[in-house]
Order: sequence, then structure tokens, then C-alpha cells
Amino acid sequence: MFKKPNCPVIAIEEHYWDPELSKHFTGPEAGRGNETDQRLYDLGALRLKEMDEAGIDIQVLSHGAPSTQKLPIEIAAKLAAEVNDRLAKVCAANPKRFAAFAALPTVDPKAAADELERAVGKLGFKGAMIHGMSNGEFLDLKKFWPIYERAEKLDVPIYFHPSLPHPAVTEIYYQDYAKDFPLVVRPGWGYTVETATQAIRL
Repeated sequence: MFKKPNCPVIAIEEHYWDPELSKHFTGPEAGRGNETDQRLYDLGALRLKEMDEAGIDIQVLSHGAPSTQKLPIEIAAKLAAEVNDRLAKVCAANPKRFAAFAALPTVDPKAAADELERAVGKLGFKGAMIHGMSNGEFLDLKKFWPIYERAEKLDVPIYFHPSLPHPAVTEIYYQDYAKDFPLVVRPGWGYTVETATQAIRL
């Protein structure tokens, strides 16, 4: 039996799925048909019920991968702001149970830094989440430094979250069994290698 500590239980690995943003996804990240994936759309009674059952007081919500990181630069900043605005309304409706990490349009680092500042300063978000590479580029590249500098200025965290490995890595490392054992490419092993590589480079 789980015994709650004498402090709030705050869960930070808590994804959701924005139905408008999901219309822009293709490939392996577009599939949101099974029951588990469909639950990501729920930000109401079911989620709150399961939080209570698990002894979770607060969820820090974040959009599931790839979030707004693989969008064309022409629409990325606008869509990221819309996604964050919708999430802010969810948190405002239930501020004792929900907080948020921002989705960032990393394809445009300056716009991503500005959106981070807007999300923290105007919407009350706690930081941001970045999922793996940004359109195939590693996150240590100097072009992304404005995002980190802004986070430092705001004194908020950036959660580096696993995502699918680069397609070339998937082809070389996992092609023999990716079809029959797709989770090996994801949490089974692929996420570990991908995130560790990002950390070493940083």
C-alpha cells in the first residue's frame, strides 16, 4: 500500500496530446489510435480519477513527442503559442491539480526562446520540455543556445525528454527487429541511447 509523504506528490512525466497539433504529424508519430494513446487526449475526469488513485496531487503537463519540434518554420511559432494557450486554459481551470511545461518551436530558436518567456511570464508555466533532436539536429548546436540562455535568465528548467532516434540510427541499429518489436526502438532501448547521446554532447 502506497503511503503518501508529508508533502505534495508532483509528477513531471505527464504527457497529453493536443488534437489540433496532432493533425500535423505524419509517420510513426501520427498513430494515436489505440486506447493508451487515446487517453492522452483526456485532461478531465479520467485523468483526475487516476491521479487520485495513484496518490498524485499535481501533474506538470507536457505535450508528447514530437510536440512542436518537427513543424515547418513558417507555422511552428504560431502553432506552439496556440498549443500553450490551450494548455494554459486547462491549468487555469484546475490550478491545484495541473501545472505545465511549454512546447517550443525549436526549428526557430529565437522564436522558441521568446515563446518560453511568454509561457513562463504570461501563462505561468514552470519551464519547457524538449523532445530529442530538433528536425534531426542535436541540441548542443550553438543555434539552440538562445533557448538555454533565456531559460537561465528566467531561472526555469528545460526538461530534455527522449524521442525517437534519428531515422539513420533506426535503420542501422534496429531494422532487423523494429517491425516485430517496436518498443525496442522506443523505451526498451532506443530512447536510452538517444538521450544519453544528447547528454554527452551537451
